Amino acid sequence: MQTSSVAMSRHDIEWVLTLFGTAVGAGILFLPIQAGLGGIWPMLILTVLIFPVTWLSHRALTRLVVSSDTPADITTVIENDLGRTAGFMVSLLYFLSIVTIVVGYATGVTNIVSSFLENQLGVTGISRSLLCMALLIGLTAVLAAGENVMLRVTSLMVFPLIAFLFGLSVYLIPSWNLSAFDAPVVTGDLVKNLLLTLPILVFSMNFSPICSALGTSYRERHPQGDEARRRTDKIVLWNAVILLLFVMFFVFSSVLATSPADLANAKANNVDVLTMISLQTEHPLLRYAIPFVAFAAIVSSYFGHFIGTREGLLGIVTRLLAWNDPARAARLDRKTIGRITTVLMVIGLWLLAVVNPPILKIIGALSAPIIAMYCYIMPVVLMRRVPRLAIYREKSSALVFVLGLVVIIGYTLAELL
Repeated sequence: MQTSSVAMSRHDIEWVLTLFGTAVGAGILFLPIQAGLGGIWPMLILTVLIFPVTWLSHRALTRLVVSSDTPADITTVIENDLGRTAGFMVSLLYFLSIVTIVVGYATGVTNIVSSFLENQLGVTGISRSLLCMALLIGLTAVLAAGENVMLRVTSLMVFPLIAFLFGLSVYLIPSWNLSAFDAPVVTGDLVKNLLLTLPILVFSMNFSPICSALGTSYRERHPQGDEARRRTDKIVLWNAVILLLFVMFFVFSSVLATSPADLANAKANNVDVLTMISLQTEHPLLRYAIPFVAFAAIVSSYFGHFIGTREGLLGIVTRLLAWNDPARAARLDRKTIGRITTVLMVIGLWLLAVVNPPILKIIGALSAPIIAMYCYIMPVVLMRRVPRLAIYREKSSALVFVLGLVVIIGYTLAELL
């Protein structure tokens, strides 16, 4: 089914920006580390592949919701199509796709602040466990202050962040070293690096957490489902185009301006590309400004994903408590359950972030595969199984399904080679 010609309204453009802001976060800061270590040719191949699969997969996920007979989120839609157990499994899959990301963000923000204190300010000897706990409590306090405070803080971060990353990409152009294009292509290394980099790229281009809200909003706004479908199709398409140009420009600029040795050192120290650049630049303003931008990038993503994780966990707990008596769900004290889950999440994140797990491995071996199951595999399977979705079956779905399988096993397989 083709995306019909439809003029973009101001509301549509606002949604494009919302989807774009959802995707641009910490993932883009770690992608150049893996992409640069893999060489320029895997990057070029993946640049060609990632646009169609990003567009088609997120479009399919949105269509699951927007094609519903009545406005509802994706869990409810799947419950209506396949029953309560299937809906619960989707809730669980969605939760897992987000919670692994939050672990990486908690680790990343601790590493950024620790590096800034040690290298820029000369402050040493700070306990990692105390620093991590202080940061998590501070970030959770912003969330506890209310949605308006959180949205205000996030909105102040996102657009300056995007502008800075674009400006930095341009600033690095005179430092590009084009000798990478002269490197010989070794087939075995090429395949291995494709498998290692693809999951990180899928993670960096992912905006699936917002697709359900997009579909529900337009299904409510346009009672005629076909109009809602046309508009959301175009929104997803434009966002995929803009995201591709922005992300890959930043990645190529960062990689061409740095050496493989620097990128390997950043990976070994479990830090992002901005932190690495801040330690190398001789520009005094950038040396201090870049860590703040890296902090803002991860924190802006952390807020949204923490809320999604908490809501997902709350939904799982309430569904389990009311499994045999659905009417009980309305009588549960959701505020108390919410407070308990928040405390447990902070403690769990603290325990994991203190260990300092490798962020690229979290993304490649855990987060990206679960995202692939949720955003790449699930929509294709549902469009084969659910009769009302038969009109959306396309031959291109095979590409999405195959790439989804590659993402699920690719990173772990490549590390074994």
